[in-house]
Amino acid sequence: MKPAETLRTRLALWYVGALTLTLSAFALLLYGWLAQTLYRHHDAELEASALRIAEVLSSTSLEQEPIARVLRSSDAVPRMLMVRNSHGDLLYRSPLLQVAEPTIGRHEALVHAAAHAPSDPEFFTVTLERSGLVRFICSPIKGVDATYLQIGNPLGDVPTTLHAVATASIVLVPLIVIVTSFGGWLIAGRALAPLSAIDATLRDIQATDLSQRVEVNPADRDLHALVLTINGLLGRLEHAFADLRTFAADASHQLQTPLAVMKGTIELMRRDRDSSQKGALLDGLDQEVNDMSTVVSDLQTLSLADADTPVGRRTELDFSALCGEVLEVLAALAESKTVRVLGEIRPGIRLTGDPVKLRQILLNLGDNAIKYTPAGGVVRYDLRREGAWALLAVSDTGPGIDRQDIPRIFDRFYRAASGRESIHGVGLGLAIVKRFVEVHDGQVNVTSAPGEGTRFTVRLPV
Repeated sequence: MKPAETLRTRLALWYVGALTLTLSAFALLLYGWLAQTLYRHHDAELEASALRIAEVLSSTSLEQEPIARVLRSSDAVPRMLMVRNSHGDLLYRSPLLQVAEPTIGRHEALVHAAAHAPSDPEFFTVTLERSGLVRFICSPIKGVDATYLQIGNPLGDVPTTLHAVATASIVLVPLIVIVTSFGGWLIAGRALAPLSAIDATLRDIQATDLSQRVEVNPADRDLHALVLTINGLLGRLEHAFADLRTFAADASHQLQTPLAVMKGTIELMRRDRDSSQKGALLDGLDQEVNDMSTVVSDLQTLSLADADTPVGRRTELDFSALCGEVLEVLAALAESKTVRVLGEIRPGIRLTGDPVKLRQILLNLGDNAIKYTPAGGVVRYDLRREGAWALLAVSDTGPGIDRQDIPRIFDRFYRAASGRESIHGVGLGLAIVKRFVEVHDGQVNVTSAPGEGTRFTVRLPV
């Protein structure tokens, strides 16, 4: 596996990427805030000076000598001061500029600032030949038509400060990212350590022994739900394998016994072809074949119930009439055991479903009740409507079901221990009922207690 394909590497890269973006954004914001703060300080000073000087010059003839005379009598006159007309022509410049910047009158940025006739003060930065970076304000002089005051203030150490911050960011951000990337790698490994332990535990679990469970440190709360899910899955797999082993034993017993009888019958008929018992032997052979066919049919029905999509075969039907028909069939089957089958079927209950599967539900529940009801007992069918549901109750007067068996009574291949030896079957009938009820968006429940009989309740939407 390539390093980039491991979860640890991806987590470390995500960590480094997030850290890089965070530090870069912080450096940019710091640079922008610092630049704005430093320039705002200069701009405030320039604006205060411009307002004061513009007020002084507003009542003065804007020529070289009158301006110079007025400014000489004023206090704190800026060293870099100019007065320009709307064409950008220089009307006055301070003595410092006359000496230090003799070409400032033709400076393109300064000429353009006055020539485009701003109505409000504007700030801009220019580079002068000798003074370097200078922050200027260009402000109109009130009361005088198309005349503009320009005052400058050297930025001094502002560019140096901003350059130092930019340089430090360019150097430190990559350095911090490189150093902390190792920390990210270690943190990712630490975070994934519990997953490695879970993986090691799961590798040790074999299909022959699913009793092991994954343990998790109580401090790892984020993994607690995952571990519970895994342990739940292992528990279901353990039960499934146990059910399969039980089913294998039951199916083997149910199939081997008829096969042995059939083989013995065939051998007997071969030895005595003219036997007077030939008819009885054939009848017994036929019964054994029927038993095997029943087991195979149940397995096929259950497999088709899982794979089939019955929506296309649903139709509206009279469920009350269907229950009545099944009740007559079950009454005939129960006669041989002297078990009475009674029913109270409310007429006119209709629903949409698959008639074959609904009939199978009714027959399986009835057959199961008759099997477990002793001679002289009663099996009862009750059907009524309850709101938007058809409520079917099938009860018997049999021995009941132990409490520990009830949660698993609908599991496939599961048979309660009390009925294993005395009742014929492999534990598929109720599993088929549950699956077919679910296919019809219904619910099936059971209530029972030893010695009190059993009651199955099926709810189907009408």
